[in-house]
Amino acid sequence: MTFECLSLTTTADGVGTITLKRPEKLNALSRQLEDELREATAQVATDGAVRVLVLTGAGRAFSAGGDVSGMGPGGGWDLPEAERRARFQALHQVAMRLQTMPKPTIAMVNGVAAGAGCNLALACDMRIAAVGARFGLAFVRVGLGDDMGGAWLLPRLVGVGRALELFLSGDLIDAEEALRIGMVNRVVPAANLHDETYALATRLAQGPPRAQALIKETVYRGLGMGLQELLDFEAERQSEQMAHPEHREGVAAFLEKRAPRFDA
Repeated sequence: MTFECLSLTTTADGVGTITLKRPEKLNALSRQLEDELREATAQVATDGAVRVLVLTGAGRAFSAGGDVSGMGPGGGWDLPEAERRARFQALHQVAMRLQTMPKPTIAMVNGVAAGAGCNLALACDMRIAAVGARFGLAFVRVGLGDDMGGAWLLPRLVGVGRALELFLSGDLIDAEEALRIGMVNRVVPAANLHDETYALATRLAQGPPRAQALIKETVYRGLGMGLQELLDFEAERQSEQMAHPEHREGVAAFLEKRAPRFDA
């Protein structure tokens, strides 16, 4: 697929970047952008050259969410229900892929992240926001519920009560408040956003890919497990990982007092 509404690039350090590119619409999610996001994330998930993914937006927004101009007659409620549902199911593949791909994902939030755009950031493993960025689940303002897994993601970060307040009010909060309630990992000056995000991404890209995939899988699966079930899962996977070359390299590097060299 040739991308028109986003770009996909990869550095020599193994950091891949998906940049939403509808700045004139605050990177609102049109159907074409949704299709391209689904394809781009699928490519990243299976690309061995990409060890960490950064997701961001061009211009002054991360993403303002769904493109409301396409929700009216002819593009939204006029469509057959089966077609509407299929579109949501296709879009939801993006959120699932960000959660399940075996590599870290980082949302670099450069501006407003609202509605589905906010949920897109929440679906990433980590979020670094610029001072001045804003977050909100504004679905209620256009008479809708939630999509892209926000109702699963947000309560796990901020708690049920705070999540419901954000969903039911549709209010936007600033980056500092998002940091205070645990919605983002860091808030940095806008001028430093790129450098700080890519410093983290590059550092993670130097880590052991298989162990990172195991950690990510364990954390997310653990959210739906009881303690004993998780302990059993950890015992199984950890014993497998101990036989992997990554573990041997990590131990050798520690004993030899050098930096480990983890191959993809």
